[in-house]
Amino acid sequence: MTCPFCDTQNLASRLIRANQWCISLVSSPWFRPHHCLVIPRRHITRVAELEGSEAQAIMIELGHLAQQLDVGFGSGIMQKYQPLQAENGIKVHHLHFHVFPRHGQESGLFPTPMPNSFAGFATPTDTEAQRLIAYLTSAK
Repeated sequence: MTCPFCDTQNLASRLIRANQWCISLVSSPWFRPHHCLVIPRRHITRVAELEGSEAQAIMIELGHLAQQLDVGFGSGIMQKYQPLQAENGIKVHHLHFHVFPRHGQESGLFPTPMPNSFAGFATPTDTEAQRLIAYLTSAK
């Protein structure tokens, strides 16, 4: 099976930024509006596999996105490693980090209580994705 995060042509319409070590893109689906991902270019599955330059580039991009997505309540950054869960369109066995805006009075992080369920996720429209990309690439 082909890795959806290694298929960079398929990701091009959601691309925010790219360098030789990582890419950032609008997540699809997203569990809340403006949910983004930062992904190493190299196909690896665990944080421990990151090399120094990759880790540095990823952390810098996570920091940029976290600042840009903050609407006054901070930003969330997370990475989960669950190798025994099957890939299904939500779960992908390629290391990636989630970045998303936080909101006041949040009762929980995810809108769905069932892991690996599409319930509560939404697919951003092309217009929503392009507006977010335009904002994130123009903001300094």
